[in-house]
Amino acid sequence: MGGEPTLHPQFDGLVKRARQAGFKIVVFSNGLMPEKALTCLASLPVAECTVLVNVNDPGVASEGAHARRYATIERLGKRVLLGFNIYQPNFRLDFLLPIIAETGCRPAIRLGMAQPCLSGANRYIHPRQYVAIGARIASFARLAAQHGVRLEFDCGFVRCMFADRDLETLKATGADLDWRCNPILDIDIAGQIIHCYPLSDLGSLPLTGESDAPTLRNAFLARTRLYRQTGVFQECSSCSFKACGECTGGCLAVTLRRFRHTPFSLAAPCQEVAQ
Repeated sequence: MGGEPTLHPQFDGLVKRARQAGFKIVVFSNGLMPEKALTCLASLPVAECTVLVNVNDPGVASEGAHARRYATIERLGKRVLLGFNIYQPNFRLDFLLPIIAETGCRPAIRLGMAQPCLSGANRYIHPRQYVAIGARIASFARLAAQHGVRLEFDCGFVRCMFADRDLETLKATGADLDWRCNPILDIDIAGQIIHCYPLSDLGSLPLTGESDAPTLRNAFLARTRLYRQTGVFQECSSCSFKACGECTGGCLAVTLRRFRHTPFSLAAPCQEVAQ
């Protein structure tokens, strides 16, 4: 984490090392990448590379930035999955459909919803806006389906932001629905592991040669377990969807904000010693 990954001076070397280790490549980008990185990604097999390009409304981005991003998407083709981050209730998504049709990228759109950092200083969606946003998403899903485009959901969405009829619409249009919130284990530019980007102020753990994902996730889960029993709304703790595990209660960052939580320190998890 920490910026546009394709600007890293060793980007192509990192991609090579990842492929040699047997990994598929997933890159989160704003699409304004240097030629060297673009050439590197364009050389990869489509099945082994996904470039999630976050696209802004053309009315927000400059004309030059929009043209550069369009050219990147067109060149990478099926390697690209368009992403859109919802940070205000009055958003539009229809402009993405011509981009998909004209560039030949994947016929899908991954939706994210802006979550708060612990200080609340960033721009994010307040839970009281969820229902209106859910209705707008469902309406667009119907339009997108007419163009053969499906929706995918990032973490942080909640089941109750969609009316039953809207949820049926999403299912009927093939949307990839998931109500999850869990430790992503992002690594910042200082080599510290954080729960996820919105919770970068929650506390961090050092990345060492002995680090392993299950132990690190359990360390973050242990620190946040009590908060996960609640959710973004007061009603979450008694919600049947949450009780049966269908919904996790929304983004943990929103829950912590509701409790006016302040950052705490984390201790590195102990490694088991063989007897």
